[in-house]
Amino acid sequence: MARICIFSRAFYPAIGGLERIAHILAAEAARIGHDVEVVTDTPGNSVEDDCRFLFKITRTREHPTRAMAFQRADVVLFMNVTLHGMRAALAARVPIVFSHHGIYRGKGLVGRSLEFIKRQLTRFYPNISVSQFVAHGIPAKSIIVANAYDNTLFKQPVARLRERDFVFCGRLVSDKGADVCINAFFLVLKSMPDATLTLVGDGPERQKLERTAQQLGISDQIEFTGALSGLELAKVLQSHACMVVPSLVEEGFGITVLEGIACCDTAIVARRGGLPEAAGNCGLVVYPSVGQIGDAMISVVHARRKGLPLPGQPCDEVRMSHLARHTPETVTKKYLDVIEQAISNRATSGRG
Repeated sequence: MARICIFSRAFYPAIGGLERIAHILAAEAARIGHDVEVVTDTPGNSVEDDCRFLFKITRTREHPTRAMAFQRADVVLFMNVTLHGMRAALAARVPIVFSHHGIYRGKGLVGRSLEFIKRQLTRFYPNISVSQFVAHGIPAKSIIVANAYDNTLFKQPVARLRERDFVFCGRLVSDKGADVCINAFFLVLKSMPDATLTLVGDGPERQKLERTAQQLGISDQIEFTGALSGLELAKVLQSHACMVVPSLVEEGFGITVLEGIACCDTAIVARRGGLPEAAGNCGLVVYPSVGQIGDAMISVVHARRKGLPLPGQPCDEVRMSHLARHTPETVTKKYLDVIEQAISNRATSGRG
């Protein structure tokens, strides 16, 4: 069994896709017997909270502490290329594997220079990309390993009694398209005034979004839950017929899409970045405009009111086949194949 260090600047208790996949990989690798340590910048809730995991968590921004953690490992898995950890990894003289979860695009001269360096670094190490879209954005060869989701939590309810129509789940920032979702839902209500929408998440745009709903006169049909996670989130998703993912940016993949497919009847997903790959044959893929999202939502709610299969709704066989490719066991095994090869290559060539 290997000693694996996962370097993820964002990690639990922070909420996000990168944090979730890092957690899933660490937990599954530890479960099957690997010695796993996560190194992260993210502060924890308490030492007692961290001790409940099967793997060690080192929370630090200090270069010497990172280097010591990396030296304890047989390999370091970077969750995205970050120059903050490269100096420590190079000092530790340890094999490195990069896992890419988005496109490296910096802003301004300094940002573009740093992102250029990150892309060039991919030429010297093994690379895992979460989608074809991401792989096309880096210059080096990359193995495609799509993200996993927690299949013990997110699944179809025993009794499929959907209390509400649509659910959005994500950080409430402009990039995620929550405002598009609200304005598209306004179009839905013109022909189907009893439709419902739930927005799960929090962020700097929340008050603005609540004001938009009030100004449109649709506040009574929209519920803002705030940020949810774990079983609480799964139960909310299971009570909805359709997840809406109207992201305006080019997402690397989209674990939220998998969670929606697992819990809801269908999904409406933006044709942006790696989101269509996450959806596969399970859901509707449309351009993230108010008009196209609205039309897709209208088609879903009309079918639902008539008791018909929903647009994009996969049969159980198709749903399970798609989700089976994204279980923690399946995805972690693919990661471990790359990790073990990196360790083997270093052993063959000689450490350092």
